[in-house]
Amino acid sequence: MKKSIIFAVMALVALCAAATDRFYIEDFSIAAGETKQVSILLDNEVAYSAFQCDLYMPDGLTATNFALTNRKNSNHTLSVSTLPDGGQRLLSYSLRLKSYSGNSGALVTMDVTANENFNGTAVITLRNIVFTTEDGVEATFADEECTVTNPVQPGDVNGDGFVNVGDVTALISKILGNDIEPFYPANAELTGDENLNVADVTALIKIILNN
Repeated sequence: MKKSIIFAVMALVALCAAATDRFYIEDFSIAAGETKQVSILLDNEVAYSAFQCDLYMPDGLTATNFALTNRKNSNHTLSVSTLPDGGQRLLSYSLRLKSYSGNSGALVTMDVTANENFNGTAVITLRNIVFTTEDGVEATFADEECTVTNPVQPGDVNGDGFVNVGDVTALISKILGNDIEPFYPANAELTGDENLNVADVTALIKIILNN
């Protein structure tokens, strides 16, 4: 009887904590043709030993090379399978029922690649998120969405969020062979000929004069 009461209390505590626990991806930007490592983070008040979730990538983005971070115990494993609807199911557990370490930070990393035509805003979704404790108590997390943007802004050569004379100076300096940082080639290539030259400077000035 006492064990049942203790287990019920533990389950209630876990469920209450799960209301604030999150498994999520922070918003990020990625350029067409780029690959970058992205983390899935776990913020948790309860110690969990296993999880599963379904990852849905939008058109133009793919996720590969999934791996657990150093928050795993030595015997944690991670498996990824493709669902009939195109999602990817992530499943991680410990055969010794050991918990992940820590209470915040990246638990899973993956490589996200944007195809050559990615040029807008997209959303990555995590659904059906379920975590379990060492005692088998199950907690269901809310679905999560991550907004992914393409950082290309034609004319914003120096990446300060504005298109102005500072970008003209940076572009001319780059064309003259100087090492400019920060410098965003995709924002500087304005003529479509894949070469940075005086034609791009002319196009940039036109952008500024036309607001």
